Amino acid sequence: MQKTCLDLVVGIDLDNTIISYDRVFLQEARLRGFVTDDFVGTKREIRDRIRLLPGGEIEWQRLQARVYGPAIAGAVVADGAIDFVERLRSQGAAVSIVSHKTAFSSLSESPVNLRDAARGWLRKSGIISPDRVAEENLYFEDTRADKIARIVDLRCTHFIDDLEEVFDDPAFPVDVERMLFAATATVPHSRYPTYASFHEIADVIFAG
Repeated sequence: MQKTCLDLVVGIDLDNTIISYDRVFLQEARLRGFVTDDFVGTKREIRDRIRLLPGGEIEWQRLQARVYGPAIAGAVVADGAIDFVERLRSQGAAVSIVSHKTAFSSLSESPVNLRDAARGWLRKSGIISPDRVAEENLYFEDTRADKIARIVDLRCTHFIDDLEEVFDDPAFPVDVERMLFAATATVPHSRYPTYASFHEIADVIFAG
């Protein structure tokens, strides 16, 4: 039986789902000399390039700390995300943002609270507002296990995330519809329905 919007409880991941960082990752990677000035690629492609460098995994984590903290102002809202959330709320659905994000990174070059930076960005972008996502429905969790526990606690009917490993986790609830978000990169051989935009997700959720 298809759920009405009043039955929907939609959870959405934050980083690289609602927030699009591709432009910021490219800019910061060029500044640090990880890629050439003529390189054009997605966050995933930049990550794969950096990981091939000596000490690449640590450098990638440092770059993430920079982008998710001091450089977050350069990020943009994913295409269609605001319209999608507004439509859910206008039709009576519950919407929450659930993010696996610690307050601080041990590899950060500056003592920026990553959660405060994200919260400020969400307010400024208009995602956090009475008609979109209420601030009390924004959850930051220290671990993936805590994130999944929150999804269970919220009784989500759908969850949207850019990371397959979240859906692969044995603790992820089997009755939650998994919606893999991949706006700027293909995900070969994914076991989950994959969507390139929130417009595509809306077409599925509001079908019929």
